[in-house]
Formats: sequence, C-alpha cells, structure tokens
Amino acid sequence: MNSKNRGACFILLAVTLMSTGGLLIKSIEASAISIAFARSLIAGCVFLPFIKWKKIKFSKNYIGLIISYTYLTISFVIATKLTTAANAIILQCTAPLWLYMAYLIGGKKKLVAREFIPRVTILAGIIIIFCDPLNASGNVAAIAGNLLALSAGIAYALEQYFMEKKYPMDDITIIGFINFIMAGVMLLFMHSQIAFSGIPAVNWLYLILLGVFQIGISYLFFLKGVRLVSAFEASILSLLEPILNPVFVFFFVGEVPSFYTMCGFAAILCGIILTLIPNKKAVSATQLGENIEMKSERKNY
Repeated sequence: MNSKNRGACFILLAVTLMSTGGLLIKSIEASAISIAFARSLIAGCVFLPFIKWKKIKFSKNYIGLIISYTYLTISFVIATKLTTAANAIILQCTAPLWLYMAYLIGGKKKLVAREFIPRVTILAGIIIIFCDPLNASGNVAAIAGNLLALSAGIAYALEQYFMEKKYPMDDITIIGFINFIMAGVMLLFMHSQIAFSGIPAVNWLYLILLGVFQIGISYLFFLKGVRLVSAFEASILSLLEPILNPVFVFFFVGEVPSFYTMCGFAAILCGIILTLIPNKKAVSATQLGENIEMKSERKNY
C-alpha cells in the first residue's frame, strides 16, 4: 500500500471514530456540560505524553483558536442533546458558508458566481431544516438546538481560519493543550452543571470512548493522514462524518431524521461538494508556476 492510500485509510478511520459522537452523547445520561467536560479532560490526557510544554506560546491567533474550539466542542454536545444528531452535525458543517461570507465582507474575496452558488445551496439547506414543522409547532428545545448547532458552524469556520495560521507548536501540542484549557474553563465557570453521581456504570465507558477514541485517537489518525494526502482529498473524505453520525444514531438509538432534515442535508452536502471542486484556472496557474520553478531549478543546476 502506497503512502497516499495509507493516508486515505487513516482519514477514513479518523472520520469514522469522530462520527460516533452523536451516538455516544445521546447514550449518556448526564448533562451536556458534564459530557463536554469529561470528553475534553480525557482527550487532553490522551495527548498528554505528546505535549511539548516548553514550546507553548500564546498569541492572538492561538487565543482565537482556543475560544473557537472550546465554543464549537461545547455547543455541539449541547445541540446534540437538544435537537437530533443529524441536525447538530449537518448545521455544524455549514462552516464553508460563514467562512466565505467573512472573506466577502472583509474584501478578501470578490462575488463570483462559481463560488456564490454553492454557498446559496448551503443556505437553502439551512432554511429547509428550520422550516421543519417540528420547529414551527413550538418545540423550543429543538429550535434552540438548531440555533446552537448553527452557531457551532460559525465557530467551526473560525476554527478553520485560525488553524491556517502558523504556530511554534506541533499539532498534537496545540490540540492537547486546548482540551486541558477547555476542561479548566468549564470546571471554573460551569462547575455547578458538572455532575456524574448516579449515572449508570456503562456511561463511564461511553465517556472514555468519547475522550480516547472520538476525539483523542481520531485526531492522531487524522493528523497522520492529512500529511499523506492532499487537502482536497482530505476534505472530501471528511464528508463521511455528517453521513455516518446520524446513521449510527438511527441504528443504535432509533432516532429518525425528518424529511426536512434529509432534504436540507442533501442541499448542504451538495453545496459543500461544489465548494470543494477545484477551480480549473487556479489549478492550471498553480501547475504553470510549479513547471516554471522546476525549469528554473534545472537551469541553476
């Protein structure tokens, strides 16, 4: 097996582990904050042997990454408890829309039909999900969960933005330390909502699985995989998560996504796929630049 295929296998394994989040969160009889706290603390412990403490340095970008990652993780757990697992993960995947809007407002991108249409498709998917009669009937918890999942999508976009920045730390140190910070923040400001007394013994197994495999080991596999395949291929393979997450919940918990959720998911997935299709002109320009660079190197040689 060549390195590219190994990388694809690592990412598929990582995404499959990440996809168990909805199932495990739905199966634990504890508050969302308790689950988020335990998951981050356990994940931090998994990364602990690999954290290079002396290289940790705070900056505006790293603080932004900490805030966006913390909000994303906590809001996703709460949203999964309030609404369906399908809605929670699907609305979180609207990150490309918010990232595009931010670049558009900031003047870093121009309004181009090829980039605009996929985002409108994602927006249409969001509207379809929120038009679900279940929300219109006054289900406050479901509406709150959907709105929280939508805000998680914005946090996910911010996380991607800050992930692109350069840091003097390796990826494992960055993520591992963030999980410890997140656990500390929740313990300091949300300690009254953290409680584990009285939960069934099997729930502790689920919490360990969340921390060790759903976040910890999955990130190790993902980080290893993304170094062996292109960013485009990694993005395509990552689309398996919003597909598997509600599937696992359906088979093991019996939670059935509504017709509106399925239609909205189809629109959002279509928009994301269209977003990931590379621009032929941009690819040609990149290849031309690489060819010129290679010829220049040969001449110098």
